[in-house]
Amino acid sequence: MNPTLIALQNLAADPQSSPERLAELAQQHPELRQIIVNNPASYPGLLQWIADVTAADVAAADPAAADPAAAGIDPALEQAVPDAKSVPPERKARWWIAVAAASVLALMLASGAGGVFAGWAVANHLVVAEVSRTSPEVITVALPEYQPGDVAIMPDVRGLDTERAMQAIVDAGVPAELIQVATRPAAGVVGVIVQQTPVFGAENPTSVTILESTPAIVPDFAGRPAAEIIDELQGMGARVEQTRQYVPGAVIGTVTSIVPAPGSALPESVAIVIADSASRVSLDDIDPAKGSTSFGSTQSVGGQDYDDAVTISAGPDTETVTWTLGGHVAEVTGSLGLEDDQYNDESITVVVLADGTEIARYALAEGPPVAFSWLVSGVTTLSVQVTSAESDYGSHLVLITPEVLGSIDELGKL
Repeated sequence: MNPTLIALQNLAADPQSSPERLAELAQQHPELRQIIVNNPASYPGLLQWIADVTAADVAAADPAAADPAAAGIDPALEQAVPDAKSVPPERKARWWIAVAAASVLALMLASGAGGVFAGWAVANHLVVAEVSRTSPEVITVALPEYQPGDVAIMPDVRGLDTERAMQAIVDAGVPAELIQVATRPAAGVVGVIVQQTPVFGAENPTSVTILESTPAIVPDFAGRPAAEIIDELQGMGARVEQTRQYVPGAVIGTVTSIVPAPGSALPESVAIVIADSASRVSLDDIDPAKGSTSFGSTQSVGGQDYDDAVTISAGPDTETVTWTLGGHVAEVTGSLGLEDDQYNDESITVVVLADGTEIARYALAEGPPVAFSWLVSGVTTLSVQVTSAESDYGSHLVLITPEVLGSIDELGKL
């Protein structure tokens, strides 16, 4: 049996129940009226009201039913209700007041203004209590759910504009309420979807995020590691073309140039140059395109002998030696000096030209060699001009351990 009904029956039969509570129960629960009639706490006015209401219900159902027995009224109910005429006026007044109070209480309960009566059984013990809602009611709204049997497959919306992408997702069966749109700077076209979560093929996603591209610019590269620049560019959707190249003075592994220039609109493809360690080739391994040199014999400069040296004769007429670099060399290094000659006190002038433009000049006399570094990135031809201040031809410019430096791939093209 329903535990709540058991609780109500016990309350209707309890002699300790208040008259108001009994009137409430009789009003709200017709099935308890017979129990209330048998409760000694029921007052005459309530008993009379129950008898009248019961008789009225029977008469409405069957007007021919005249006596209480025919109406199904328990004789005990008739015996328990005294003749209305024998009830003193003050008793009648109290009865009408009670009935009115019960009616008002019933209306209050029906409108929700009163407390809520509830009963429940716990561990075979009956508990009856009034429940008062003192804390705010929390309403939980469920997210859209897929119906049983529904299968929504997440489409690939990358490259679509936002409106078309959202329509494609909804058409695939994903509720529109689950879709969120965010933005991200990206290379190439602006206003299209460049990333989606979840990926294409996911079933019944519980949330969807699509990223719309906004304008992006080429970042500054000064002093930054190549790996960092590459991650940033690829993160914005750009393809990165990488070239490793020896760049004099640059820290190995850093970006030395980027195309297009920093601050430009970021295209879909970017080219960067990464500083690499230098490869070296002896200058003597490159045949001069003009003039002549000698190599192999020991040369003395500043009182010290050098075996790995290239010599150029010097005279009153300028001697020019030219090498073709073809833009493959980044730097030429070594040291230079005037060959020792115990019989002559001479001096020479040395001029270095890169594609015809002077990049270095030396006035040399006998003494220790002078170190040099000629930056020749992109240079096609390198020329060295030597002129002696004396009239004889016995002087020589000595290039000590001269080397060309560059990327291994570029030097291989010499």
